[in-house]
Amino acid sequence: MTAFDPVTLEVVGNYLVSTVREMGATLMRTAYSVVLREQMDCTTALFDPNGQLIAQADHVPSHQGTLSFAARFVARHFTMKPGDVVILNHPYRGGTHHPDIMIFRAIFFEDRQVALAGALGHQIDVGGRSPGSVATDARDVFEEGLIIPPMKLYREGELVEEVLQMIEANIRVPEETLGDIRAEIAATAVGERRYIELCEKYGADRLSHIVANLLDHSESMMRRDLAQYPNGTYKAVGFMDGDGLSEDMVRIEVAVTLEDGSVVIDFAGTSPQLKGPFNCSLSSVQAACYCAVRYMVDPAILQNEGCYRPVKIVLPEGSVVSPIKPAPLSGRFHTLERIATTIVQAFNGARGDDAVANGHGHLTSFSTSGRRPGNGSTFVLFEYHGGGWGGTSRCDGLDATFGLMANSYDNPVEAIEMAYPLLVETYEFIPDSGGAGKHRGGLGLRKHIKYLQGSGYFTNRSDATKFGAAGALAGKDGLPARHALKRRDGRLEVLPSKATNLTIAAGDTMILETAGGGGYGSPLDRDPQDVLRDVIDEKVTHRAAQEIYGVVCDPDRLSLDQRATEIQRAQLRRDRQNGG
Repeated sequence: MTAFDPVTLEVVGNYLVSTVREMGATLMRTAYSVVLREQMDCTTALFDPNGQLIAQADHVPSHQGTLSFAARFVARHFTMKPGDVVILNHPYRGGTHHPDIMIFRAIFFEDRQVALAGALGHQIDVGGRSPGSVATDARDVFEEGLIIPPMKLYREGELVEEVLQMIEANIRVPEETLGDIRAEIAATAVGERRYIELCEKYGADRLSHIVANLLDHSESMMRRDLAQYPNGTYKAVGFMDGDGLSEDMVRIEVAVTLEDGSVVIDFAGTSPQLKGPFNCSLSSVQAACYCAVRYMVDPAILQNEGCYRPVKIVLPEGSVVSPIKPAPLSGRFHTLERIATTIVQAFNGARGDDAVANGHGHLTSFSTSGRRPGNGSTFVLFEYHGGGWGGTSRCDGLDATFGLMANSYDNPVEAIEMAYPLLVETYEFIPDSGGAGKHRGGLGLRKHIKYLQGSGYFTNRSDATKFGAAGALAGKDGLPARHALKRRDGRLEVLPSKATNLTIAAGDTMILETAGGGGYGSPLDRDPQDVLRDVIDEKVTHRAAQEIYGVVCDPDRLSLDQRATEIQRAQLRRDRQNGG
């Protein structure tokens, strides 16, 4: 293979990144639903004709392995012609879960296929028994929504109208979903145009060799960074609240073996496949593993198929990470988030003092539905929120941020209230929710949303209510998540993390409190000025500052009492040495 100079690789690599980012911008700017245009739950990418990832936009990390898996499926099973576009969401044929509809466009240059352009968007509704397609108690894949096997949506540039008609007939909000699908198609058209421009500049054969070099270079950089960790096997265990049908804890166990720049991730000991919909498709498990390993290396490494080559995954068949069809799996995001968090925790064994505390490790998500005032049309809102990240050896954890596997935004309050008969009454950080430490865990958030018109349904699809995110190296755990419905008459119904199709009516309020991250290091080693700043910012209460951090603040002048702090910390250290 011809070796290319670093300048050419850098120029082409950044052109490809620029292309997929432009594709993503096109998707979000032309999307109909708030979940795409505001929350950015989408991804765009380019692949070679065999389905190998060439470049992927920096949108949702959980899509990095999933789109690649689906692209390879399309490359193997379809003979593509110019103008062909494939659509799919089948979770056992390359997809992830039902709402993630994927689009792939064949790219041709001089009568030869040179690439695939791909887009994935989480659709606001694809049918099933729960509005938003988020039933937490589905018992098989058929209850979870419309399944779209890989099929051609366009044949040689001609739309197969019946495909869209079939989708429209099976969903609650066809205008939004079909509009979002068209936005994905538009994004792949941008990718096609830009890639052809690159072929015109370099020639198809030369470009193919440049791309192959880029993949090899990413692999080499990954192996270089991973080889810096000590060889060995490092283990960790994580848990989920339950599977939606049972409150039995779900166990995620990983053994990460590092050997001279390669990684083997073995899931032996993980729970058998679940009856409820929190099993994880193969493409999603791959995404969680790839993403967790990517967090351990230089983030500047170009994201492509070469990044995955050093990683091998061992999956016990019939387990939550390798379910047998037709096991339900629409809630798989919570599982893959826990997988990634547990892998990072296992890496702590190799990182020593550079360990990181656990983040919240899930999404606090929900859907609500009903009828709009005036025209009486159906509305469905699916929304999700982040929590606290874990503290590290260098800094505090991020506050109220999506986890390791998401890179989305919270919906702006204005966007919710303009699009839905809902009122956001409260939107704030939760004081003391981050685990105390030398570097504090990130805070969770609290959101109260009042239902204003008529009646409808509410589904809570969340996790992390039974345990807090683990601290590291004497850091404290973060607070767990909490969810409730406050009824119009003032009654408070505390909810489990998973509940489907609860009736909700005007005057009821949905209460969502997300989990905080774990702390890093002893709270008594935190800089007192940082504690004072947190008290001023209302991230830490006066009581926690004094009783946990040993920092005494003047509540009136909001100033630090240095002498009282020294005495308090000395007393707390004695108490803790004596087991108090």
